[in-house]
Amino acid sequence: MPPLFSTQTYSPDTSIGFLIKRAGQLMANNLDRALAEFDITHAQFGILLKVHHAGVKTAADLAREVVADTGAMTRMLDRLEEKSFIVRSRSESDRRVIKVALSDKGVQAAGRMTEVAVAALNHHLRGFSAEEVDLFRSFLGRMIANACNQPINSDNP
Repeated sequence: MPPLFSTQTYSPDTSIGFLIKRAGQLMANNLDRALAEFDITHAQFGILLKVHHAGVKTAADLAREVVADTGAMTRMLDRLEEKSFIVRSRSESDRRVIKVALSDKGVQAAGRMTEVAVAALNHHLRGFSAEEVDLFRSFLGRMIANACNQPINSDNP
């Protein structure tokens, strides 16, 4: 398959990377505003949701899943713990492992926050059909798989 872009046809303002980043930034900013009533950011909400759906996670697992370094994850978990959304404990089998679980407040808030997040997502997807959303999700999944599976090679796009 021939390359889709060349230096002659590439424009930063219409590049797929720029558009994805711009859409993501706008979605994050709008979600931050929507979640302000809970005193939580979209990034903190993402961690809360990962723990909510998985039950108990380790701090290292969370860092891997959201592609964050362990120091950044520790700071994020510090903030969530200060706000009483999570509780951390050391693993009994390996004291180096920190387990993360939702507190009672975190469990209660996760449901309400998810409703807010779903409303924000639906706002961004106005005018899209269910089929278009599925196709878009498929395209993004393929891009992510491409990014994870091969190093970038300008000779073999």
